[in-house]
Amino acid sequence: MKDIIVWLRDFITEFRKQSEKLSQEERSRITNLDDFFSPCQILLLWFRDANLQCLICTHDGNRNDMEIDVEGPIPTYEAIDRLDSILKNPAWDRGLSKEEKKYVHDKTIKFSKILEDRFLSMIHQLRNQHFRKPPATSRIGGKSMLVSRDFSWDIEGNIAEIDKTKIVTKIVEEAKKEVARTKVKPSVPSPPKPPINSCATYFYPPIWVGKLPRKTFKEKARGSLVFPKKALNLEYKDRVVVINQDGLIAIGEENIPKATRMLNEIMATFLLMDIEATAVRELEVSDAKIDSSSLTITQWGTRARTLRTQLADFFPQQQPMLEGRTGIGNEDLIRLIQQAERISNDPDLSDFLTFFLEAHTHLENSEYSQSFIMSWVIVERQMYWLWKKFLREERIPSERRKKLTFPPIWTIDFVLEVLNLQGQLSREAYRGLMSLKTKRNSIIHLGESTTPEEAEKCFKVAREIVKQRSNLD
Repeated sequence: MKDIIVWLRDFITEFRKQSEKLSQEERSRITNLDDFFSPCQILLLWFRDANLQCLICTHDGNRNDMEIDVEGPIPTYEAIDRLDSILKNPAWDRGLSKEEKKYVHDKTIKFSKILEDRFLSMIHQLRNQHFRKPPATSRIGGKSMLVSRDFSWDIEGNIAEIDKTKIVTKIVEEAKKEVARTKVKPSVPSPPKPPINSCATYFYPPIWVGKLPRKTFKEKARGSLVFPKKALNLEYKDRVVVINQDGLIAIGEENIPKATRMLNEIMATFLLMDIEATAVRELEVSDAKIDSSSLTITQWGTRARTLRTQLADFFPQQQPMLEGRTGIGNEDLIRLIQQAERISNDPDLSDFLTFFLEAHTHLENSEYSQSFIMSWVIVERQMYWLWKKFLREERIPSERRKKLTFPPIWTIDFVLEVLNLQGQLSREAYRGLMSLKTKRNSIIHLGESTTPEEAEKCFKVAREIVKQRSNLD
């Protein structure tokens, strides 16, 4: 441990010695992942038998410069307890500065939470470390930012076995090269196109666009990574739509309620074509950006934590779950979205799609009364549509049509009776709809509950109506 502390002190001294020889511009080019300027403090975690060390560098102005603390060698079976003990140190329980807050979403977060997330990532590394072949010589691996100037290094092996001068020289040379690159006069590019303001969410239940990846046992055991790429782009109602392989969908509409409506039209069409889908809530839709040139999703986030939005939480400690996803080919997906646009161009059918998807979602959530009512809205509106259609076809004058469609008088009871009498409804269909209407009245006026069978029966009727009106087989 003493050798490591001496190495770290000598390393910081060497870093500052070589940095003094740089110009101000060159010094400014040293990245925040290699910043050992004053004041800096070092915490080095050393895990025994895991061939892993983690160097954490902070720049706390309230602590002394070159404070160095080495924890270890820590047996891996004690790692969680030791890391928990380290987290309880009051030194970490500080608020973030104004500059540091620029890099985090939660402005009230404390540095201890940032460190906790890094420690959890470290535990994940330790779980896999025993299955990795150690390098022939010790080396610095990945580097990651914590906040602003604070960062961490992963070391495979023992940092004290690495040539400190070579590390510093490499950092300094990179800074010099960066300055040289900036002095080369670049060709004048055309001004970039502004990004397309959009909204984004995920298909749920999860889908995979294209051929679903299949991992071998070795790939699963070694935690091989799958990075979803853009699957396709197309237009929906004159708006750009981009879909990634993992089902992330962004639509070039920045108004969240409007975007939610259009996304639900698409989801409902999936459901009509027997691909499982559930309704998107507004809180599950977030602001997003689509690059105008490449038509790729460059920015999105989440506003609420649900099963749908958790699909975004796959990196770095997790990967998108591939098991249980529905695989959809690119051509099939394009055809479905085009169908959604065709159907929803009719305002009545657009409403029907929304009610249909809501009814299904309530049914899946065991909210049977809500599902029944949503399904009944489709049924009742369809009966009124048939009645008005009949009046138009019979060339009934407009004054009489107004009287014959006046809601306080021509209730759904009268409409069903007349549709049956004039042959628009069979006796069997008439009896089934009257039974559903009676149940609807019991729910609304008497507060009765609904059985799963009753909700399912009403949903099936609504589904057939939507399919017929949409001209889908």
